[in-house]
Amino acid sequence: MKNQDTYFKIELKKDLPYKLKGDGLKMKINKRLAIILSFAVGTLMFASTAMAEVASKSGYDQLKDSLKYTANSLSSKLSNYTLDMSLVIKDNNTVISSTNVLNKCDLSKGAKEQTSKSTNTLEPNGTGESYYYTDKNSSISHNSDEDFYRVIELKDSKDKKIFTNPFEEKQAGDLEKISDALVGNLKDSVVVAQNADGSKKLSGSLTEAQIPALINAVTSFEFKNQFRMYNPNEATSNRAKMSKITKDIFVKEVKGTMDVNKDGLVQNVLFTGTLSGKDEQGSEHTLTFELLGKVTNINSTTVNKPDISDKKVQKQVEKDDNKLSNAKAYIGKYKSDLVIQKDNKFVKIGERIVTITSLDDNGISGSYHEEYTKGYESYGSSKDDFNFNEKFNKQNDLSLRFNCTNSSGKTVKAHIFINPRFSSINFNIDGQSSNKSVLFGDSFDKVFE
Repeated sequence: MKNQDTYFKIELKKDLPYKLKGDGLKMKINKRLAIILSFAVGTLMFASTAMAEVASKSGYDQLKDSLKYTANSLSSKLSNYTLDMSLVIKDNNTVISSTNVLNKCDLSKGAKEQTSKSTNTLEPNGTGESYYYTDKNSSISHNSDEDFYRVIELKDSKDKKIFTNPFEEKQAGDLEKISDALVGNLKDSVVVAQNADGSKKLSGSLTEAQIPALINAVTSFEFKNQFRMYNPNEATSNRAKMSKITKDIFVKEVKGTMDVNKDGLVQNVLFTGTLSGKDEQGSEHTLTFELLGKVTNINSTTVNKPDISDKKVQKQVEKDDNKLSNAKAYIGKYKSDLVIQKDNKFVKIGERIVTITSLDDNGISGSYHEEYTKGYESYGSSKDDFNFNEKFNKQNDLSLRFNCTNSSGKTVKAHIFINPRFSSINFNIDGQSSNKSVLFGDSFDKVFE
């Protein structure tokens, strides 16, 4: 394939938190980008779907085919490429947040470089930069407010994806059907122009009067869901300010253009979406979201691992959360309290105890029993004491369901989960649950002697 440029642009209106700092840089980059791009790209795909449908069924099918072809190419077909994306968020024509992310991807080598710059105009020190590199063996990250580079040694990363195709996700088919259903009877809002070289241009716009009530209802719900405030400590952040836009949220306008080359690869998208809403005080806000993306240097992009030999470095080893790297550490006793309510107080009457005597990649052995404080023995008249010696399945050596026989000769069905992140386990017995008489949970903490 010859070198081609693919160019995307999108504008949407309002604010969002975007300072990247602190530990766990990769996680923060991914989460914050996900918050922004899931809403912006979701809006783009939804609006593009609507505009294509109103043009014609064939135009709609061609649009979906181009999106799927492009996603498939970026995830598996192209050897390498550069993806440049930016997002600008405005409130009443005032820029609240702007973010630029430059990705250099090399699928043939399983490597990627990502440089991110962000600015929040409503926050002090609201400008930040970050860098992230990853290949099959390691990842390197750095943030502008840190004086070190974080290096993580990767394990079992052979199936790691440089670009994830959203159309291959489990819910993609259902989401596509929902988008199709939401379009309604919109007509003649998009012009599809076929060029002599086989390329085409889609262009059009939808005004407030053309947008169905159902679409506005879904948009309002999604907006509130994406930008609701989770952390009270973020009360002054852009995300918190956006979460206060809670009333009369509707789509005012959607417009855009898309250029597709003769192969079906999307080359140019310009999209603008405008929302209107009110805060708790009744003040009106016009929110604009603008997303710009550009794919360049197709099959001619070079991804370079940074030289950090003269930099301060923090090294880590990636852990597989589906496997135990320190099984012996989990051998021992675990307890969970048995509690009742008495005289308007919680009173501990005993303990549920799980003892792990053996644990490795193959299986687990141990016992379960209950001990009651003197004077409360009557609560344990039907207690389930038993031993277990079970094998893990090949897919998961952290979780196991098993049957065994208790001290009364009855068959017991139980489930145990070894928490790889903490010194605790989860253990429950089918049919045994906390009730009004005795209160207990399924989390067991390790006993340190």
